[in-house]
Amino acid sequence: MNKNRQVLSSQKRKKMEKAIKKGQEGLSIPEDEPRTDTLTPKKALNKYPSKRQKVEKPLMDSTVKNMQAKKAKKQSKHSKRTTPGEVGHRESPPASVHPESTRWKKTVDLQNKGHRKSLTAKLQKRK
Repeated sequence: MNKNRQVLSSQKRKKMEKAIKKGQEGLSIPEDEPRTDTLTPKKALNKYPSKRQKVEKPLMDSTVKNMQAKKAKKQSKHSKRTTPGEVGHRESPPASVHPESTRWKKTVDLQNKGHRKSLTAKLQKRK
């Protein structure tokens, strides 16, 4: 079962680990590139040719705008409580009865109108 498995000596294991670390050093990001948020979209696009800059600019602008909106939303202060105290009873009814408001009212009016028509027609037939 374990015939093909070789046990590495500590020296070979250390050499292998060293080679792996050396190989990974080349993959890391060089320090001369800025990694902070001081890098502006304009500076980021400057390393591309002008045609590509024109194509990428709207995308970059929209990304920046979305990020600013998210940041503003996250940092804005808003209360999680609905009403900290007791709310007095309203004297007048709310302005709109239904969340759909005008459309709902229009539908109800049409239904009532149709109902009235059918009732008046029935009553006239009886006479």
